[in-house]
Amino acid sequence: MRHVAPSSRTVVVVGAGAFGAASALELRSRGWHVTLVDRAGLPHPDASSTDISKMIRMDYGSDVFYHELAEAALDGWERWNREWPRPLYHAEGFLVLAPGPMEPGGFEYESYRVLRERGYDPERLNRHTLAERYPAWAADRYPDGYVSPRGGWAESGAVVERLLLLCDAAGVDRRMGRFEALLERGSTVGGVRLADGGTVEADRVVVSAGAWTPVLLPRLAGVLRSVAQPVVHFGVEPSAYQGQRFPPYAADTSGSGWYGFPAIGDGRLKLGHHGEGREVRPDDRGQVGPDHIEKARAFLAHSIPALAGAPVVGTRICLYCDSFDGDLLVDRDPERDGLVVASGGSGHGFKFTPVLGTIVADVVEGRENRWARRFRWRTGGTPKREQARLQGTAES
Repeated sequence: MRHVAPSSRTVVVVGAGAFGAASALELRSRGWHVTLVDRAGLPHPDASSTDISKMIRMDYGSDVFYHELAEAALDGWERWNREWPRPLYHAEGFLVLAPGPMEPGGFEYESYRVLRERGYDPERLNRHTLAERYPAWAADRYPDGYVSPRGGWAESGAVVERLLLLCDAAGVDRRMGRFEALLERGSTVGGVRLADGGTVEADRVVVSAGAWTPVLLPRLAGVLRSVAQPVVHFGVEPSAYQGQRFPPYAADTSGSGWYGFPAIGDGRLKLGHHGEGREVRPDDRGQVGPDHIEKARAFLAHSIPALAGAPVVGTRICLYCDSFDGDLLVDRDPERDGLVVASGGSGHGFKFTPVLGTIVADVVEGRENRWARRFRWRTGGTPKREQARLQGTAES
């Protein structure tokens, strides 16, 4: 972290997950006085990023914009691995499996095509090579697919924790408290009021509260919604489901929704499902029900038979902040001077953490940013969330 000169520019960042922590750190490096506000101990135990793993990949079907953004983020993940005390990004590749021949227009085929056109060399798989390289899989179920050479997974909760430590070292002020309201003078936002009656005044306010964003800013309800997605942790012998023989995967994710991760050191193996989800209030998200556990076991019996009987050692409802069109929302509020919204991760925002801070800070400062153009302010429209799902945007 470079030396930061004192500054009269002030900003309060509401929400200390991946979006908020990365934004606070970048804004502080640019000389802003930053107050980072969250309602509980950090990392927040219910935040989407507070988990054991998230997918890091460039595979986005035919959407070259996200492929290039993920490529830029991967440069950042690799830099952080070099700079941080231990690597939190594990570059083990990304296994993409298709239940039939990959066809033009499908997520698997288009992802493979874009990778090749942009200079990468994904290894094409068939039943025989899948069985040889990845013996845990029922090879007859997946006659086509590929291994993306640049990708893997990150220890998401540990990443946010590290960013918060860097925020502390850089002089970011942390404030615990529940957001109550914006401090508004006419159409100008000048800070936030907390539930305990305290206030934090600032020149700019960044709301980066993940799934709580549409709750804190109800007028965004037509643009953002809070969605619950189920995650199951199975207990396994970790050595059999790690490394090059068992990388993170998407198994017909655009059709079935299943994706998963290698086991971590304590034997937890995470299986996620990326579907339409349930719209919820974040503080009343519910729990993973027995019906989903049965579906998860059915998937494992079909695809990774040796895991079908593995014990469930944990479940989690992962909260998405879905935008109506699947794109992030990072922009100034055109009707409230001083307010910036940085949210709408839509189940695929975490992988961009190394570049999110720069994007948000450029928006706060009114600078041009090539990535921010896609994330401009929208007021709603025809929902395209499921189209985004078909592009395989799962990471949670």
